Amino acid sequence: MVDPLFSTIRISLLVLCMFAAARSDLQTLSVKDDHWIRWAIPASLILLIELATTDAGIENVCMAFALVSIFSFCFVIPPDPRKFRGWGRLEAIISIFYLLGAFGLIVGAITYSETDFVDLVLGDESPNTTLWWSMIGAILTATVFYCAWLFGLIPGGADVKALILVTLFFPSWAFVPDQIYPLAEDPLFRMPPSMVMFVWAAAAFLIAPPLIFIHNFSSGHITSASDLKMAWHATKKQINDVSRFSEMNENPSWMLTEVIQKNGENTVVHRILPSSKSTIGTELESDLALLEEMGLDSVWITTKHPFLVYLFLAILPTLLLGDPIAYLIR
Repeated sequence: MVDPLFSTIRISLLVLCMFAAARSDLQTLSVKDDHWIRWAIPASLILLIELATTDAGIENVCMAFALVSIFSFCFVIPPDPRKFRGWGRLEAIISIFYLLGAFGLIVGAITYSETDFVDLVLGDESPNTTLWWSMIGAILTATVFYCAWLFGLIPGGADVKALILVTLFFPSWAFVPDQIYPLAEDPLFRMPPSMVMFVWAAAAFLIAPPLIFIHNFSSGHITSASDLKMAWHATKKQINDVSRFSEMNENPSWMLTEVIQKNGENTVVHRILPSSKSTIGTELESDLALLEEMGLDSVWITTKHPFLVYLFLAILPTLLLGDPIAYLIR
């Protein structure tokens, strides 16, 4: 049974953390590492306190340190044991986390080596056994996210840090309140909560282009074949409105319509991706004046849609509906 106090604190902290991160990424195109480290402290403390107060066993308590250790890889290089004498406080603390995490893994592997995996899947194993294996799942999930970032499969470092932090908040569904409108009743298999949140965010991210296209179509912005390639990710604005738009809009924006030199002549191009000079701001008036001289009365503008925003929005369906994949394979 999920402790209502701990779950309320977890959800509240997660919402505040993700809202602040999404807002920062939306306005500045970045989220400082200090943000994730600062929010990881209460996430870790809540997990440790809950494990310690529910007689989860020392091995399960130490598994929380293993999860924190994975998270630390995003910020610091693991200390070199050969340079032990030169370690500072940070290296010493991280090394202690590594040792405690390793203790949880080794002792847990010995203690729960004879687990009946059929009973584990059916939920008939002891609570501590189920918890240890669920923490293994959380560690593997965090490792997958980290490796995906390492190999460029997930390009955004902030996105990966957010997903691993979500894993720290909710290592398994045992820490998540029952869904109000579950897509699947009593599923035998569910992806970890952070992976489910990633799926919901990805689904919303994929829905955005069709919605932008529908908006452009209904607004009459698609008037030529070349507009079709732009209408999925940008909106057309009158040149007279661009200056006012850039002043009112706090989010980073790019003007994708530019004038380039081609064969010694000025040519108008509509870029799918922003160029180094596309950011609205510097030399805007001169660029717009040149476009007007070329006979244009409107340009394509795009704003950043950070994946962190979609991750923040994905909190709601994750908590209300649960795992959509469990619904598909039920």
